[in-house]
Amino acid sequence: MQISVFEPETLPFEAKTMVNSMIASVLERLGKVSDKRARNTSTGLHNTLSLSFAMFHLKMPSLLQFRESYSVKADNLRRVYGVTDLPGDVAIRGAVDQVDTAELKECFTDQIDFLRSHGIWEQRRVLDGRFTALSSDGTQHYCSNCKGCPQCLVKSHRNGKKAYYHQMLATVAVCPGKQTVFPVGCEAIVNGDGAVKNDCEMNALKRLLPQVRQAFGEQEPILQLLDALYHNGPCVQALQASNMRFIIGAKGDHYVGVQVKRLRDKGEMETQTWEKNGRICTVEYAQGLMLNGKYPDICVNYFSLSEVDKKTGEQKFYSDWVTDVDLDGINMEELTAVARSRWKVENETFNTLKNQGYNLGHSYGHGKKNLTTNFALLMLIAFLVDQMAMALDEVYQQAKKACGSFKFFWERVRQVFDMAPAKSIEAIYRFISLRKPLDIPPLE
Repeated sequence: MQISVFEPETLPFEAKTMVNSMIASVLERLGKVSDKRARNTSTGLHNTLSLSFAMFHLKMPSLLQFRESYSVKADNLRRVYGVTDLPGDVAIRGAVDQVDTAELKECFTDQIDFLRSHGIWEQRRVLDGRFTALSSDGTQHYCSNCKGCPQCLVKSHRNGKKAYYHQMLATVAVCPGKQTVFPVGCEAIVNGDGAVKNDCEMNALKRLLPQVRQAFGEQEPILQLLDALYHNGPCVQALQASNMRFIIGAKGDHYVGVQVKRLRDKGEMETQTWEKNGRICTVEYAQGLMLNGKYPDICVNYFSLSEVDKKTGEQKFYSDWVTDVDLDGINMEELTAVARSRWKVENETFNTLKNQGYNLGHSYGHGKKNLTTNFALLMLIAFLVDQMAMALDEVYQQAKKACGSFKFFWERVRQVFDMAPAKSIEAIYRFISLRKPLDIPPLE
């Protein structure tokens, strides 16, 4: 039977759509990635990278399942993602393994510029419009008890066995009250000294900060949100070198806490209090404190937030931070909301990638060089496109609303992608948003 190619339908409202442009931008960048393989290679690198991106954008649970379903997806893969043929799994993994990760990261710069052109960074600035808030944290995305590579981190167990694993440090743009997060950079946490010494998040952050600064440009006012792991002099110096302000968790014993205790005992801490959602919120703060004895020239400001149930008096929340943001005249309620949005890198990013259909943590392949890192990076780029669409594309928003949960939305997208010839992913989103059945003659 003859089925016409599915074109965008008219929605019962004038919808703004941009997702096709976002995907085209990613595919164009992937086409510029250098091919370092032998000249007699039969599979094109652009095709292989486009196919890999499509796999993650469609939330396929494995490379095997993606390849096995290729025959029903082939025409739409060509029209939507520019995929022209299906290499073997060894060829796919071998090609992606040799790609320079730094070239794939250029996709972040392209999308940062796209968001800037639509005024997103100005809209999402925090603390009275002064800063773009970024949150950085690390997560594991591969682990094996038998397969390792030169990039693997290694953990030795008491029984003599070793675990080989990969981690990455990701930076995402966050904003209190906004559901969307935008990944703007990532860096592999690698075994930088062969099998002897593991790399750490701190070293990865030192490499990542200049990349993020370059991607945004020198004029963007960046505020980095970090957990207490980064409460140290080298981290602050790295942030200063990249012209970034910071809010860093202050949990545990530290010299700032010693100074705060002295001020508190003298009754010299400043306080602000307000009520919200049945809780009494109290901020304590002080300025001009020494970070520690090893870095006496680094001065920081301190603030804490305590939330107490108004009826029972039970403390419901407590946390404290150090920052280089001037606290004079600042809106403390907004400041603490910004500080607490650091957790969006864990909740709205890593949790979503691992538990909401993206399958971060599943092994799509390990390789000998960059495969695991590059696949994780392509997945993060697919997630970025989705987050941008959720913020900017009204057709995407309506399609998601029609499906409810993200998992059902991804399932519905794959169903339509497999069954209906479509000219673009926008056409599929439009069809889903209309909540109509596919107009296909009954099978006989």
